[in-house]
Amino acid sequence: MEIESILAAHHGVVRWSALRGAGMTFPELNAAVASGRLRFLRHGWYAAETADPVVVEAVTTGGVCSCVSALRLHGVWIPEGFHKVHKRARQSVHRAGVKDLCTRHGRPLPEHGSVDDVPTALAHAVRCLDAESIVVVMDSILNLGLMSRDEIEYLLRRTPKRTQALLDRCDTAEAGTETMARLRLKRHGIAVATQVEIPGIGRVDLLAGKCLIIEVDGEGYHASSEQFHRDRERDVEAHRLGHLTMRLAYRQVVHTWATSEAAILAVVRRGDHLRKPAAAHTTEADPDQDPHQDQDQDQDQDQDQDGSY
Repeated sequence: MEIESILAAHHGVVRWSALRGAGMTFPELNAAVASGRLRFLRHGWYAAETADPVVVEAVTTGGVCSCVSALRLHGVWIPEGFHKVHKRARQSVHRAGVKDLCTRHGRPLPEHGSVDDVPTALAHAVRCLDAESIVVVMDSILNLGLMSRDEIEYLLRRTPKRTQALLDRCDTAEAGTETMARLRLKRHGIAVATQVEIPGIGRVDLLAGKCLIIEVDGEGYHASSEQFHRDRERDVEAHRLGHLTMRLAYRQVVHTWATSEAAILAVVRRGDHLRKPAAAHTTEADPDQDPHQDQDQDQDQDQDQDGSY
């Protein structure tokens, strides 16, 4: 039973030393391989019949599962486009000339299991991902409670300053699409607050300015009929209280962002997002980030002459 637990904990791929430590003898190992219950991958490594194919490929080709591939197995939200298996290896494997290995800032680490833990995987991912994707991944790690902000800051201490600075751009997000939308809107100087609790409406994904609610669906979101109607009822209540609501599907953030962005910017350029909602205690985004913060209230609807919004 202990052997089965070890295999399950390592996605079906383990070292012989781990099996031996769990009580398996060498004759039992040979019998398991002969029967097909275990499969030899490379020197010292074996896989169960039900092993994860991503982990099997990483170990078979000379490394262990790491970077975005390992983070995905830990439940971290990974942006699209990372289809190949990401692996890393110990120093001797690098010297042997094995190709397509992920690296971190610093020397290669020893292999402790078939799938790297979250800190080790993140240390390699920051060298494979672009800036936006790094923030998406760190937001997800923080949201899942897999690492604290202090732990990530310590992990990044040996990375370039530009990478360390990305932690300051992290915020609360329940899906990577929320992070993407937030970062892209903030690049336009739009004040955006996250996971805002609005009296009479509830918690919303993003609040731009004073009244523009932006709800963002994650990958694979499929609302039930009941949820669909609850969302629409909430939208009606939001409008009654003076809010504007936009709902963005996954593909509208990931695949057709330019169209979504244009729609949001049209609202912002008109100043519609700065209207004061009817609810007296509605939470607002930080005005220090909003280019309209110094305008008089009766000018909120007009675009500045210099084109800022």
